[in-house]
Amino acid sequence: MLENRYIRITNNFLHDMATGTWAACLAVLVVLSGRLDGMPAEAAAALGDAMSLVFWILVGALATVVLTGALRLAYWRRESAPEDLAAVRRSLITKHVAFLVIYGGGTVWAWLLLP
Repeated sequence: MLENRYIRITNNFLHDMATGTWAACLAVLVVLSGRLDGMPAEAAAALGDAMSLVFWILVGALATVVLTGALRLAYWRRESAPEDLAAVRRSLITKHVAFLVIYGGGTVWAWLLLP
């Protein structure tokens, strides 16, 4: 399955789109959370419902990033030369630790922004 270049291109596209969607959802939640104070109760409740939906879209985007990233890692490992694996593995670990902090922290922040 992963040998099919169209599947790989689609997977990479979905990975990149989900990454952008996650970031956009976080930006929307930051902006909307700043608008809740002083808003009439019904409007604040409606905005809160919309923010909850945006949060779950963010979670779905994060799940897509993880799943498509796992596929990318699988075909990267299979096609890389054995002598390259050790050298690149360290940078991949560093990159994924940074992503864990960014995506994990950002997702927790998004959760805390909900009314």
